Amino acid sequence: MKRFSMNRIYWLRTRLIALGLVGLTFVSCTTQRSEHPVRPSDRLHLSLPGSSTDRIKSIPKEGANFFIKLRATADWKLEVDPKEATSWISLERSRGEGNSNTSISILVSENLGIARSAQLIASSAGVRDTLVISQQGTRESSPTPQPQPSPQPTPTPTGEYILGDATMLEVPELYGGKQNYFVTHRAGGIVNYSLEYDTEKRHPRFVCFTFDKVNSAQAVKRSEAWAWDPQLPNSFSTEHMFRGSGYDRGHMVASSDRLFSLEANRQTFYYTNMSPQLGDLNQKFWANLERQVQAWGRNSQLRDVLYVAKGGTLRDGQVESKKVKGSIVIPKYYWMALVLKKGSSYHGIGFWVEHRAYSPKTTIRSVALSIDELEEKLGMNLFHNFPDDIETQFEAESPAAPATLSYWPGL
Repeated sequence: MKRFSMNRIYWLRTRLIALGLVGLTFVSCTTQRSEHPVRPSDRLHLSLPGSSTDRIKSIPKEGANFFIKLRATADWKLEVDPKEATSWISLERSRGEGNSNTSISILVSENLGIARSAQLIASSAGVRDTLVISQQGTRESSPTPQPQPSPQPTPTPTGEYILGDATMLEVPELYGGKQNYFVTHRAGGIVNYSLEYDTEKRHPRFVCFTFDKVNSAQAVKRSEAWAWDPQLPNSFSTEHMFRGSGYDRGHMVASSDRLFSLEANRQTFYYTNMSPQLGDLNQKFWANLERQVQAWGRNSQLRDVLYVAKGGTLRDGQVESKKVKGSIVIPKYYWMALVLKKGSSYHGIGFWVEHRAYSPKTTIRSVALSIDELEEKLGMNLFHNFPDDIETQFEAESPAAPATLSYWPGL
């Protein structure tokens, strides 16, 4: 790894703020032990998941929850400097014993002030490794002018319009494709939900969101604010296609999922969030399943965060042969995937629901399956932004396991 002088680190940090690059910037230096340089990979190393060299992670001023990895050959400690920064940076773990390779959840809260910075300092057996964190602020500051860096080449278009943060933990791996859109909707500076919309099929590939102590609030009522999504061109609008189709305008993010603000609820009425659902499913069994998920998501004793991804199937063979008004595909199945975080524990469960009427006696548990099984049916990689070891554990959990009811009461 190339060594950076402290002047270089300061210059890089201030340039990122001055250029308005959103997020947190991580710069790691070669560690020091007495007068002898020690590379972090020898005894201690902090990194972002998926890369041992990448030192930059963009996070919006609204804050975010993400992971870092810490590898140490002896007992270790992780601290925030200055101490005052613990008011906006929370560490899932701050100490560990012996030889370890640990994933640590980091929570950065919303920044309502000017840009701010702090350090994460790991220490072990006299060796230190440091990540510099810079978060963009809501209010502008006046940074000291710095020399302009050389222009960077424009990235090659991928064919999908990225209008949101695809690195959030709840976001499945994007499908891509020509003229698809990935959008993150925010309400009052708070992430509301994200979705990937297939403009050819006129249907969301998935929606995803979280329940936490802020967005689980029930402060407003259903808005009935039906409208086309302002983030997508009107040429793709399905606003007038459902009338007379025989199908409900089935919310993928339920209206009742988002009651923390009027704007948040209005956004659930965007037609990009709609699927043509049979009323006997949408208003009955599917609604019961949604109410159960909301009960888990609003139970602060059960969860710190509940991560949710859901949708209707768009895979070949998993859609009806007919389309609504010749444009909107009709899924044969609907699905949900949930990850429950409580402290440092994570638990997962999936649901696979046929697009049909269900008996009132049908239990929710009868349509439950592991996330691994759900991914196999969907051909999707759902919670790929989690560290591999944590993802592997919760995606393999079976709903038939004896401990399931303690994680998912009422199942």
